[in-house]
Amino acid sequence: MEVYSTENEQVDAIKQFIKNYGLTIVLAAVIGFGGVFGWKYWQSHQTNRLQESAEAFATVSEALAKPTPENIALADKFVTDTNDVYGALASLELAQIAIDANDLVNGERHLTTAIAKVKNDAFADMLNLRLARVQLALDKTDAALISLEQVKGKAWNGMKNYIRGDVLAKKGDNTGAATAYRSALTDENAGAIRSLVELKLNNLSN
Repeated sequence: MEVYSTENEQVDAIKQFIKNYGLTIVLAAVIGFGGVFGWKYWQSHQTNRLQESAEAFATVSEALAKPTPENIALADKFVTDTNDVYGALASLELAQIAIDANDLVNGERHLTTAIAKVKNDAFADMLNLRLARVQLALDKTDAALISLEQVKGKAWNGMKNYIRGDVLAKKGDNTGAATAYRSALTDENAGAIRSLVELKLNNLSN
């Protein structure tokens, strides 16, 4: 997966991917069990539930285009009632609204909720990167490092080490920060963030 140049591009890309393909992918996995007699009822039940979640999420997402208190409350209820990828997507949208309003505390809360609901590793990696960024902004540097440790996909190594460098620099560990920035530069996906990493690495030396 490409390392995107901004956090918002990461968020938008994963949201769009799951909106377009999430239900299809999940259903394909479920249908894979179709040859086992005992799974037939479960398959039908899960398919119906996911379809209902997808339709409800579409309504919630449309409402959040105007993030009024009423629409946010509607989305919050959907998140509480929905323990699947669509609940995670709604949490992500609520997080973005909170972050855009500089409400980082609620942004962190919504991202944590999204992570608890998601089962897709790539989606979870992106959410943990986003969470680490918010925790860094909240001066929760130790929590940010823990969130970064949850990122397992190699495709995210460049961004992971870039953020780790920022966290360590904020903790005053310039040596550790420099090591992290250099690791980010060696990643094959570092192109989008290379200039930023080089700038921060140079600043550490001055």
